[in-house]
Amino acid sequence: DDSYTLPYSFVPEVFYFLLIYFCYARGNKMAAMQTTSFLGNRTAFKSSVRGSVSRQSRVSVNAVFTKNKVSAKVAYVCLDCGYLYNESTPFEQVKSYSCPVCGAPKRRFKELKNNSLRNNDTKSMVARKEKLREQIAAEGGNPDEGQNEFLIATSAAIVVTLGLLAYLTQQ
Repeated sequence: DDSYTLPYSFVPEVFYFLLIYFCYARGNKMAAMQTTSFLGNRTAFKSSVRGSVSRQSRVSVNAVFTKNKVSAKVAYVCLDCGYLYNESTPFEQVKSYSCPVCGAPKRRFKELKNNSLRNNDTKSMVARKEKLREQIAAEGGNPDEGQNEFLIATSAAIVVTLGLLAYLTQQ
């Protein structure tokens, strides 16, 4: 058999090359330099390519480097990654929305009071996420509410599936 397949670890390297190439091709050398410094951190690089080399990955990298100002006075922040919603449409009017960085649904965005960080770079996102979690804990809430029900339902489904599989293999 003369066939050869590329290892999966090759995919992030291709993504890295294409990202740098397109930044330079568009004449945006500053974005390319920011991309190389961002991708130099392997954990941040792996999280940006977590799903696949697709639109989601490109959007997550673009979300990290966009410097748009937030027009609304109310700041809505993702509980999972700290991404600041900065679209032109007010957050309350958006019917369905998912975080462009981590893919969290709209219900995972909470209102952050006294937000001074207005950009979506990595350091600001981490600081904003911690500040939001502290704010929710101070108000007596649980930042991870709703997660336990999902875990319980998923585990029950797995147990039922394994039980059914064991029953069917014994016959």
